[in-house]
Amino acid sequence: MKISRARFAVIFLALAFTIAAGFLGYELWQNLMWKMQVETLAGHEGATRARHDLSVGRLRLFVIAGERSDDKYSGTNDGAFEVWYPQYYPQYYPFRYSAEQMVSSYNEKMRYLHEHPEKPLTITNNITKP
Repeated sequence: MKISRARFAVIFLALAFTIAAGFLGYELWQNLMWKMQVETLAGHEGATRARHDLSVGRLRLFVIAGERSDDKYSGTNDGAFEVWYPQYYPQYYPFRYSAEQMVSSYNEKMRYLHEHPEKPLTITNNITKP
């Protein structure tokens, strides 16, 4: 049985497309997992920083603006909160995405803890021994 060139080309292109689609699917899955990991870690960092800042009496919120190599006070306030610019590198997508997630988590946690001062800032492990 002889395969014509046209049939061979169609089979080859279909196989190449299937392989390329498989690689694309794998990379999209890796990107999704990467984003989930960054969201989790940056969210944890933001919430932890907010709890720490509030426990030492610092009320601040972060606003992303411009490129910064470290956190800097903007010189303005938003009600009781100081407005700060976080460390931020907009040209690097992973750094930008991480900073955006951290700022979102930090601001949300800071506002919540400020509005609910009756909530404890730390969780302790009070295990009594028999």
